[in-house]
Amino acid sequence: MADAPRGPKARFTAGRPGHDPRRAAARSGNPGAVRSSISLERRARTLADSDESQLIARLRAHDLEALGEVFRRYGEPMTTLAASMLRNRTEADDVVEDALLRIHRGAHTFRGERGLRTWVLRITANLCRDRLRRRKFVAGSVDDLPQAGLSFNPVADWDGAMDQRVLAAALERAIAALPADQREAIVLRHRLGLSHAEMAETLGLPEGTVKSRLSRALAALRESLEGLDR
Repeated sequence: MADAPRGPKARFTAGRPGHDPRRAAARSGNPGAVRSSISLERRARTLADSDESQLIARLRAHDLEALGEVFRRYGEPMTTLAASMLRNRTEADDVVEDALLRIHRGAHTFRGERGLRTWVLRITANLCRDRLRRRKFVAGSVDDLPQAGLSFNPVADWDGAMDQRVLAAALERAIAALPADQREAIVLRHRLGLSHAEMAETLGLPEGTVKSRLSRALAALRESLEGLDR
């Protein structure tokens, strides 16, 4: 008999997948329902694309209200990314302000291949890297992690007698100990829910490099958590 897996498994989530109306319609066996579902989905996507296009046009016209809309939509993920990279909430807030100024001044350079959110996060990540280059990186304390907005389901198969808070704190320490590039990969993928392609665009890296960083980060976290329930 194979040995049972030992140690808790970290399961990172970016939120539960939403209900898929096409699958539900397909299960119903009603072709009309499938066509209707696809039509509604396409219409919603078209409206969303149109809304983003209008927002981009307003940004290019230096509309300050449009800049406020960018902050309402993307301020939270911008802060999450900056706080996770810099390990300092005050600096993270400063970076978000700087990023908004860059967006306001540079909207005319936005090409639109990957969408507005990806562009905004790329600006944020680049500003964080500039700050990290200007100072020696010092890992933050475990108390900084909730400010970074990390979201995870810490246990997948765990000993019921274990205190979840102990495991969660151990996971937070393990994330804090990751190299900066691996930590930002964890946040982009498992907190902000970016695809590998969006991560690559945000970080300005080949998709294969992004996948490799993410794989190394997850392996390091699993190793750090080995034996906690022994």
